[in-house]
Amino acid sequence: MYMEESITSPESPQPTPTPPAWGWRSVGLAAMMSIGALIVLSLMVQILTSGLGLEVGTGIVSPVLYLVMVGFYLSLIGGVYLFAARHAGWEALGVRSASRRDYLLVIPFYLAALFLLILINSLIVFLIGDFENPQIEAISGGRALTSAELVMLLLLVAGLVPFAEELFFRGMIYPLMRYRTSLITAIALNAAAFTVVHVIPVIFPALFVLGLLLAYLRERSGSIWPSVLLHMMQNGLAILAINAALAGT
Repeated sequence: MYMEESITSPESPQPTPTPPAWGWRSVGLAAMMSIGALIVLSLMVQILTSGLGLEVGTGIVSPVLYLVMVGFYLSLIGGVYLFAARHAGWEALGVRSASRRDYLLVIPFYLAALFLLILINSLIVFLIGDFENPQIEAISGGRALTSAELVMLLLLVAGLVPFAEELFFRGMIYPLMRYRTSLITAIALNAAAFTVVHVIPVIFPALFVLGLLLAYLRERSGSIWPSVLLHMMQNGLAILAINAALAGT
């Protein structure tokens, strides 16, 4: 009896009362739109670089690759709009205000995430030895960042990326999972989906934990903004840590 009362209290996560106005087909179309944009942009880069002899560079800090990534995430946002928000409205996707308490909850969640990520990474090092996060090379090209590059990376990785990913995973996908499954199952499945799309196995445990926190914030608040804020803080710290590590080499 106590469990039922606690679950249905205003301070606890609420079940989705009605099915989302979009379905898995819409999710697939939004994903295909962003992947298609990525393929087209990549082909354009190859054509331009081979035809004009331009240097692509390495890492997202390369201007060409940076624009490709911006295009990819903008197309993901566009896909969510075309196949969900256009007919259901942005509020149905969690683009709505959240309470002050939900925003304040981001702070302890952020600290908890840092502690858990350090603990997980320490365990991985203990089990398999030292490892280098492949994201460092993918983001920076393995070299120290200039001030301008650092600012541009923060705008992308700690700005556009968190909003686009939260809109897709917590705004579009999570309500579908929550409507069909229990609270715990929906949060776990959503975290798993968020994890596997990053295709870097060595950071899967850390991403899964972060995904759990992001999905819970979405459930509790009914808004994606607390999740976006936590995601921004996490990604921003990661970029600053990468910059500090590269500056010290």
